[in-house]
Amino acid sequence: MSSGSESQQSDVEESNSPNKLEYNVVIFGESGAGKSALINLIYDDIVVESSDCVLGCTMDNARVTGSIKGYPDLTINLYDTAGLSESTDGNVPTSTAFVQLIKLAYAIPNGINLLICCHSNPRISTEQFKANYRIFVENLCEHRIPCLFVRTNCDHDNPLNKWWIENCNDIKNKLKYNFIDGVCVSTIKSSPTNPDVVLNQYLISRTNVISAIKKHALTTPIPIDSWKRKVMIMARSFYNTLIRYVAWLGFQEVSLRPELEEMFLKLHFTPEDAKQEAAKLLLELNEKDLMAPYQEIKTS
Repeated sequence: MSSGSESQQSDVEESNSPNKLEYNVVIFGESGAGKSALINLIYDDIVVESSDCVLGCTMDNARVTGSIKGYPDLTINLYDTAGLSESTDGNVPTSTAFVQLIKLAYAIPNGINLLICCHSNPRISTEQFKANYRIFVENLCEHRIPCLFVRTNCDHDNPLNKWWIENCNDIKNKLKYNFIDGVCVSTIKSSPTNPDVVLNQYLISRTNVISAIKKHALTTPIPIDSWKRKVMIMARSFYNTLIRYVAWLGFQEVSLRPELEEMFLKLHFTPEDAKQEAAKLLLELNEKDLMAPYQEIKTS
């Protein structure tokens, strides 16, 4: 499946390439989607703790960085994010998780090479999944950064990518998700039942995910804001400045970042609260030294 992007995609040889590859990859998804397990699969190590807790799992952003076992020429900086779609009773409410995700995306040095949308449930037609996708991939990233779909919990599928093969056309044509590609994985490495089969599924999963990252990640990372968005912000700012001089005519100022207001509206904020929260977030994003705290994890 193709994706519109502004940069040329990586078409680099495998690990025998003399060039060292380094990618910034952001993983996002609903709480319990298997993001932590996916990171452990990629690094083939327990680098972040998975959780079966009732209230949300990953509570803080984390940056996992290091070389990938078996791929000495490849370094991936994986940004693990708090789970989306938590209720207000969860560890991280969805609105807070989105704000953290956006601030993280803006704070990543040099920009982003690839997004990974992680999901464990075979149903991706739910309103919440649609909202998460539209907010982040469509409205904020404007489809400029390729997004790879990874479905976890495919332990009993044969072949492993069966679900994606059967559903990829509907995902693109009916659900209108513009994923660059899809990978189905099993993150279980060992089991007392059929240990050889389980290990083989795990190894195939790891190879498929890493190959997809190398194939689809942008060669050069790009910032989340396009030049078009920057021009529009400048134009709206100029317009707002002008109408302040003719306030008596009753013209209303326009939002500098309407997509931020739309995000908060989709998260069930009132129009007035959405406007205030968007303005607050915009001020934070414009800070010279934007801080997006995350746990730093280095693999061996």
